[in-house]
Amino acid sequence: MTDIRGRLHIDPGPAGQDQWLLSGAIDETSGLVELLGRAQHGRLVLDLAGVNFINSLGVRDWIRMQSEATRQNIAIELRRVSEPIIHQLNMIIATRGSSQVASFFAPYACDACGREESLLVDATSPGLVHLVAPPQKCPECAAEMAFNDFPERYFSFLVPEPARPG
Repeated sequence: MTDIRGRLHIDPGPAGQDQWLLSGAIDETSGLVELLGRAQHGRLVLDLAGVNFINSLGVRDWIRMQSEATRQNIAIELRRVSEPIIHQLNMIIATRGSSQVASFFAPYACDACGREESLLVDATSPGLVHLVAPPQKCPECAAEMAFNDFPERYFSFLVPEPARPG
């Protein structure tokens, strides 16, 4: 059953998987903190592939959710993170909270056929430790695709922030 909050839709994941599928826009009407009530055994898994927009008030709500999850000791796992969310994770460090990104979409382009596509990347891909885009084959012509952004910028959300002196 779909839970609709403004322009955000929240659906349960496939049967047997404890995850929530978010789609649409994250804005001031999203009420993300309430998602923490859906955590199972101190863990909340969010599939963000369908999130196509987040505004500044949505970012504020996202940060509140992250802060409250930390306070409640709820681990958040982000799967299939869409490009709009990746951009926020890169620009505003507080959006990362203590979440763990399992997989995310990244922009690729095929020089052979001209196709551009956002492809799914496993966050544990070996090259990402060095901010190197993992190789991807074009779904149309099977040629090697080129990463279509600056890797050091796009993958910066994967780099842990240094501890602050306290």
